[in-house]
Amino acid sequence: MTPQTAHPRREERPLLAITMGDPSGVGPEVTVKALAAGSIHEIARPLVIGDRRVLAEAAKVCGLTVDIRAWRNAEEATFEAGSIDVLDLDNVSPSTWRWGQLSAESGKAALEYIRKAMTLTDSGMTKGIVTAPINKEATSLAGSKELGHMELFARVYDAKNQATMLVSGKLRCVHLTTHYSLKEAITRITRERVLQRLVTTHEDFRRWGMAQPRIAVSAINPHGGEGGSMGTEEQEHMTPAVQDAKRMGIDARGPYPADSVYVRAMRGEFDAVIAMFHDQGHIPVKVHGFEQSVSVALGLPIVRTSVDHGTAFDIAGKGIADELSMRESIRVAAEICAGTWLQSA
Repeated sequence: MTPQTAHPRREERPLLAITMGDPSGVGPEVTVKALAAGSIHEIARPLVIGDRRVLAEAAKVCGLTVDIRAWRNAEEATFEAGSIDVLDLDNVSPSTWRWGQLSAESGKAALEYIRKAMTLTDSGMTKGIVTAPINKEATSLAGSKELGHMELFARVYDAKNQATMLVSGKLRCVHLTTHYSLKEAITRITRERVLQRLVTTHEDFRRWGMAQPRIAVSAINPHGGEGGSMGTEEQEHMTPAVQDAKRMGIDARGPYPADSVYVRAMRGEFDAVIAMFHDQGHIPVKVHGFEQSVSVALGLPIVRTSVDHGTAFDIAGKGIADELSMRESIRVAAEICAGTWLQSA
């Protein structure tokens, strides 16, 4: 049985909090599209945290006829296929809200959805969180100092070793750094940080059901540095970190040249690859399967997945946004919660 077919029994379907994202972006559209078909209800009980009126408008522009059921309490939701259950925060003003419009109001609403989802998950009501995209400029206008979802979750949960992992099929890339310039990212390649990523990845994969994950480290220099003739980061930091990890019982490997390690992972040789900087991990995942790529948080005390795209204000309200990443995000979260995601990987 593969992870794609290892679904939990219906009575064990995990209850997931799905945040609607920025009300002015494509989040509401991909959410209603993903849930309208009903297949998601076979593997999860999806509870959207958002605004009912915006979701209704999203269904309208997408040409969907679906029963959107608004609830004030999560306990009331019924989770029937063909309907969408929303915990309605009623926090978007119809008089000022517009598709594709950057605003502090939308940024504030998006933050409220996330905080509510965390409250429900912390209480045990929901088993995990799936997030639609937020806009960093809008949340900044609303007073948030965080760059994005991950920084917010890390602060709230005081997570020191959080990491972003992008997933597309068998390719799983864990990032050593994300939102830094390339120049600064290189300075952050240290023995300690590489080892920390190896430990975090190993621990979360074991927690999710894989006894001994095989974790490769991607080199930063051409040909892995060619013994130091093309750079010394591999010799000074990566190789010592891999050796440290091995002494801890972690199946760490590499560093391997970046132009081959991702292909090897796609073929099943590794269960995850540690990428050194943002684009080094993002490019192979998005080339391998852009529409189905998912972001999975590591190092948090909760399960959290997310779509791997932004708010796309330029197409918001046109009904053309692709919902596959949202469907995959919900599937991965449901299978992690059910303990089936990595069972046969």
